[in-house]
Amino acid sequence: MLAALSLLGTGISAFAAIQQGNAARADAQRQAALYEQERRVNQLETLQRHNDRLNQYDAALATNTAWFAFAGRDASDRSVRAFLDKQREVAYTDVTRSDLQGYMEGQKLRMQADLSIARGRAAQRASQLSALSTITSGLFRYQQIKGV
Repeated sequence: MLAALSLLGTGISAFAAIQQGNAARADAQRQAALYEQERRVNQLETLQRHNDRLNQYDAALATNTAWFAFAGRDASDRSVRAFLDKQREVAYTDVTRSDLQGYMEGQKLRMQADLSIARGRAAQRASQLSALSTITSGLFRYQQIKGV
């Protein structure tokens, strides 16, 4: 009777360890999916910022061109051209920085998702080893009890 209870307890402990590992892995998968979703949202926000900044530049270019024309300044005038070129440079620098920032944030989120998955796998492996250790210890105790 005592031997049977020992085996039952060992089985339950091993099963619980395996279930704990499976739950940790599933939780890690859910966390990774959230990181991946956040990465996709970040991509969309980066694209929106990119497009918004270019639209702002286009609107400012049209306004400035109209203003210079109203003021009687020719668009080929060197100072007008220098002003418009500088505005273009600033706009494209802003866009490049924003795109790079979005890319880096996306890479960070991708790495966090990968790390979460790796942690989940490690937790599952650890639980399997724990279950194996529990079974081995339980069988040893069973042999001792049975031998008595």
